[in-house]
Amino acid sequence: MIKIKVSEQDKLFAKQQIEAFQKIDAGSWRYANVEAWRGIVCELLASQWFEQHFKIDKPAKGLDNSGIVDDCDMIINAKKIEIKSATKNFFRYLMPKIHDVRNHPKDIYIGVKYNETVEPNEIQILGHIKRAQILEFPIKKNKGAPYYEVPLSQLAPIDQHTFD
Repeated sequence: MIKIKVSEQDKLFAKQQIEAFQKIDAGSWRYANVEAWRGIVCELLASQWFEQHFKIDKPAKGLDNSGIVDDCDMIINAKKIEIKSATKNFFRYLMPKIHDVRNHPKDIYIGVKYNETVEPNEIQILGHIKRAQILEFPIKKNKGAPYYEVPLSQLAPIDQHTFD
Protein backbone atom coordinates (compact mmCIF):
# COMPACT_ATOMS: atom_id res chain seq x y z
CA MET A 1 0.00 0.00 0.00
CA ILE A 2 1.23 3.48 -0.89
CA LYS A 3 0.36 6.31 1.51
CA ILE A 4 0.36 9.98 0.47
CA LYS A 5 -0.34 12.94 2.77
CA VAL A 6 -3.22 15.27 1.86
CA SER A 7 -2.56 19.01 2.18
CA GLU A 8 -5.10 21.74 2.83
CA GLN A 9 -4.36 23.01 -0.71
CA ASP A 10 -5.29 19.58 -2.11
CA LYS A 11 -8.64 19.74 -0.29
CA LEU A 12 -9.34 23.31 -1.41
CA PHE A 13 -8.51 22.55 -5.05
CA ALA A 14 -10.79 19.49 -5.04
CA LYS A 15 -13.67 21.41 -3.44
CA GLN A 16 -13.31 24.13 -6.09
CA GLN A 17 -13.46 21.49 -8.83
CA ILE A 18 -16.68 20.08 -7.34
CA GLU A 19 -18.18 23.57 -7.09
CA ALA A 20 -17.43 24.26 -10.78
CA PHE A 21 -18.72 20.82 -11.81
CA GLN A 22 -22.02 21.31 -9.98
CA LYS A 23 -22.78 24.27 -12.26
CA ILE A 24 -23.08 22.11 -15.38
CA ASP A 25 -25.89 19.66 -16.19
CA ALA A 26 -23.77 16.55 -15.58
CA GLY A 27 -22.88 17.70 -12.08
CA SER A 28 -26.16 19.22 -10.97
CA TRP A 29 -27.54 16.04 -9.38
CA ARG A 30 -24.55 14.06 -8.18
CA TYR A 31 -23.15 15.48 -4.99
CA ALA A 32 -25.87 16.17 -2.43
CA ASN A 33 -24.63 15.26 1.07
CA VAL A 34 -21.59 13.44 -0.35
CA GLU A 35 -18.00 14.45 0.23
CA ALA A 36 -17.15 13.91 -3.43
CA TRP A 37 -14.14 16.21 -3.14
CA ARG A 38 -12.34 13.31 -1.44
CA GLY A 39 -12.58 11.31 -4.65
CA ILE A 40 -10.99 14.21 -6.52
CA VAL A 41 -8.16 14.34 -3.97
CA CYS A 42 -7.66 10.57 -4.39
CA GLU A 43 -7.54 10.84 -8.18
CA LEU A 44 -5.18 13.82 -8.27
CA LEU A 45 -2.69 12.60 -5.67
CA ALA A 46 -2.69 9.03 -7.00
CA SER A 47 -2.18 10.26 -10.56
CA GLN A 48 0.74 12.43 -9.42
CA TRP A 49 2.31 9.36 -7.79
CA PHE A 50 1.88 7.35 -11.00
CA GLU A 51 3.45 10.18 -13.02
CA GLN A 52 6.53 9.97 -10.78
CA HIS A 53 6.85 6.18 -11.05
CA PHE A 54 5.62 5.21 -14.54
CA LYS A 55 5.77 6.57 -18.07
CA ILE A 56 2.41 8.28 -18.61
CA ASP A 57 0.85 8.51 -22.08
CA LYS A 58 -2.00 10.77 -20.88
CA PRO A 59 -2.09 12.38 -17.41
CA ALA A 60 -5.20 12.74 -15.25
CA LYS A 61 -6.94 16.10 -15.32
CA GLY A 62 -9.50 15.85 -12.55
CA LEU A 63 -13.13 16.82 -13.06
CA ASP A 64 -13.99 18.31 -16.42
CA ASN A 65 -16.64 21.02 -16.25
CA SER A 66 -16.81 21.37 -20.05
CA GLY A 67 -19.56 18.73 -20.18
CA ILE A 68 -17.39 16.41 -22.28
CA VAL A 69 -17.15 12.93 -20.77
CA ASP A 70 -13.57 11.69 -20.68
CA ASP A 71 -12.55 8.30 -21.98
CA CYS A 72 -10.48 7.40 -18.90
CA ASP A 73 -8.57 9.03 -16.05
CA MET A 74 -5.08 8.25 -17.38
CA ILE A 75 -3.27 6.21 -19.99
CA ILE A 76 -0.17 4.27 -18.96
CA ASN A 77 1.65 2.05 -21.47
CA ALA A 78 -1.34 2.33 -23.85
CA LYS A 79 -3.68 0.98 -21.12
CA LYS A 80 -6.78 2.95 -20.15
CA ILE A 81 -6.76 3.55 -16.40
CA GLU A 82 -9.67 4.46 -14.14
CA ILE A 83 -9.01 5.60 -10.57
CA LYS A 84 -11.83 4.55 -8.23
CA SER A 85 -12.02 5.88 -4.70
CA ALA A 86 -13.39 4.72 -1.38
CA THR A 87 -13.98 8.15 0.16
CA LYS A 88 -14.07 7.13 3.82
CA ASN A 89 -11.60 5.03 5.77
CA PHE A 90 -14.21 2.47 6.87
CA PHE A 91 -15.42 1.80 3.30
CA ARG A 92 -14.50 -1.72 2.15
CA TYR A 93 -15.53 -1.74 -1.52
CA LEU A 94 -14.96 -0.09 -4.84
CA MET A 95 -18.29 0.41 -6.60
CA PRO A 96 -17.78 1.02 -10.32
CA LYS A 97 -21.09 1.61 -12.07
CA ILE A 98 -22.23 -1.23 -14.33
CA HIS A 99 -22.98 1.16 -17.20
CA ASP A 100 -19.43 2.56 -17.11
CA VAL A 101 -17.67 -0.81 -16.82
CA ARG A 102 -19.72 -2.38 -19.63
CA ASN A 103 -20.13 0.57 -22.01
CA HIS A 104 -16.96 2.60 -21.36
CA PRO A 105 -14.42 -0.12 -20.53
CA LYS A 106 -11.04 0.64 -19.03
CA ASP A 107 -8.19 -1.85 -18.96
CA ILE A 108 -7.17 -1.36 -15.34
CA TYR A 109 -8.98 0.08 -12.33
CA ILE A 110 -6.87 1.53 -9.52
CA GLY A 111 -8.31 1.40 -5.98
CA VAL A 112 -7.57 4.35 -3.70
CA LYS A 113 -8.93 5.06 -0.22
CA TYR A 114 -9.23 8.39 1.59
CA ASN A 115 -8.25 8.14 5.26
CA GLU A 116 -9.83 10.95 7.24
CA THR A 117 -8.97 9.33 10.60
CA VAL A 118 -5.35 10.55 10.61
CA GLU A 119 -3.89 14.07 10.62
CA PRO A 120 -2.92 15.15 8.17
CA ASN A 121 -5.42 13.10 6.18
CA GLU A 122 -3.92 10.71 3.65
CA ILE A 123 -4.80 8.69 0.62
CA GLN A 124 -3.84 5.06 0.26
CA ILE A 125 -3.20 3.55 -3.16
CA LEU A 126 -4.38 0.02 -2.42
CA GLY A 127 -3.91 -1.82 -5.69
CA HIS A 128 -5.45 -2.59 -9.06
CA ILE A 129 -7.91 -4.89 -10.78
CA LYS A 130 -8.60 -5.68 -14.43
CA ARG A 131 -11.98 -5.09 -16.05
CA ALA A 132 -12.55 -8.81 -16.75
CA GLN A 133 -12.20 -9.51 -13.02
CA ILE A 134 -14.68 -6.77 -12.07
CA LEU A 135 -17.34 -8.38 -14.26
CA GLU A 136 -17.26 -11.44 -11.96
CA PHE A 137 -18.30 -9.53 -8.82
CA PRO A 138 -21.88 -9.21 -7.54
CA ILE A 139 -24.11 -6.44 -8.81
CA LYS A 140 -25.66 -4.21 -6.15
CA LYS A 141 -27.89 -1.14 -6.11
CA ASN A 142 -28.31 1.20 -3.20
CA LYS A 143 -29.47 4.76 -3.95
CA GLY A 144 -28.24 5.43 -7.47
CA ALA A 145 -27.18 3.42 -10.48
CA PRO A 146 -26.35 -0.29 -10.10
CA TYR A 147 -22.69 -1.10 -9.50
CA TYR A 148 -20.25 -3.96 -9.09
CA GLU A 149 -19.28 -4.54 -5.45
CA VAL A 150 -15.51 -5.09 -5.54
CA PRO A 151 -13.89 -5.79 -2.14
CA LEU A 152 -10.77 -3.70 -1.60
CA SER A 153 -9.13 -6.91 -0.36
CA GLN A 154 -9.31 -8.29 -3.93
CA LEU A 155 -7.03 -5.63 -5.41
CA ALA A 156 -3.60 -6.79 -6.59
CA PRO A 157 -0.53 -4.79 -5.51
CA ILE A 158 0.92 -2.16 -7.84
CA ASP A 159 4.33 -3.17 -9.19
CA GLN A 160 6.53 -2.57 -12.24
CA HIS A 161 4.47 -5.10 -14.27
CA THR A 162 1.00 -3.69 -13.47
CA PHE A 163 0.71 -1.91 -16.83
CA ASP A 164 2.44 -4.51 -19.06
